[in-house]
Amino acid sequence: MEVGHENVMTTQDYVRKISEDVSEDDHFTLGPWLSAIVHLHGEGLMASGCLGDMNKYCKNGKLELVVAVVMTCTPNSLGDMTVTLKDPTGIMAGTIHYKVFKKEDGYANSIKVGSVLILRNVSVFTPKPSKHYLNITVKNIVKVFDNDTVF
Repeated sequence: MEVGHENVMTTQDYVRKISEDVSEDDHFTLGPWLSAIVHLHGEGLMASGCLGDMNKYCKNGKLELVVAVVMTCTPNSLGDMTVTLKDPTGIMAGTIHYKVFKKEDGYANSIKVGSVLILRNVSVFTPKPSKHYLNITVKNIVKVFDNDTVF
């Protein structure tokens, strides 16, 4: 959602509000998450959890904006990485395409447990109505805040 002029608040107020709204999970009070929220606020966007309510946020098999913490990551034999992502509303599994790591300015050293990903137009694979998986490619990644990011 874009922030209109009537909804303008300082970055500090915005971070405080987001920190109060999220669950008790430590991941949402650490540097990578807070830096991602401030980055989005600077772009005029507000982060809202979407992983917990696919019916509301998934349009034409895609999620427009995902901001999530990497909870687990495991490389597979094809060079892809299987991940579990978490936002304040839920958890979802996904696969990050191997080209994300092979690209010259790839994310091989940035995407790890505790990193926060900002993704756009992510395809959602739904083999069963209650099972959803994200298919993450190079084009989906907006920014990665690794777990060493200090806010």
